[in-house]
Amino acid sequence: MVFLIMDLTIVRHSMSTDNNSGRISGARSDVNLSDEGIAYAKKVSAAYDWHQFDQVFSSPMKRAQQTTQILVGKDTPIEYDARLKELDFGDWDGQVEAEIFKQYPQAFVHLGMLKNNYVDYVPSAESYAHLIQRAGDFLEELKQNHDDQSILVVCHGMTTRALLAAAFSNDIANFGTVDNVSLSHLHFDGSNQFPPRMDSYNQSVV
Repeated sequence: MVFLIMDLTIVRHSMSTDNNSGRISGARSDVNLSDEGIAYAKKVSAAYDWHQFDQVFSSPMKRAQQTTQILVGKDTPIEYDARLKELDFGDWDGQVEAEIFKQYPQAFVHLGMLKNNYVDYVPSAESYAHLIQRAGDFLEELKQNHDDQSILVVCHGMTTRALLAAAFSNDIANFGTVDNVSLSHLHFDGSNQFPPRMDSYNQSVV
């Protein structure tokens, strides 16, 4: 039996203007990379072979688009997929996270990680379950259409966690913080004959 293996590399975008200001940056905050983020993405671009991939996917949000274009070059075809957008934090989007933490400590596991039921405190927000569902839909489509290929996906911190939660049928809270422009590398069997395998998580390039 021949197994067709899809290699998937997931990268979080570089530092944005919201990251630098400590704000909650979700699907409603379509901010640019900061000057620091642009410089760091260029540094990472020079330290890794970003042209090894058969296909490149990115979140359509500016910070992800800009990161992807710096990493792979503007001449490389990039497919933008809305399912890779960051979690929609509702009315908390764009707010200073430390201030929200003071007002709603019961919604947090700790500063930087919201509880599964955080939507009870901000009903306009997207649930983890919905995020994992759209991430899982994207993964299944990848496996069906890109087996035996090497794929790069550039997205966001919570979206990276959701992709892994979907891949391993796990809780999103079991995956730790994802650093900017870090790599998580997985292998998938397109025919589902064996489970996915993760070689690295949150790996720094430089």
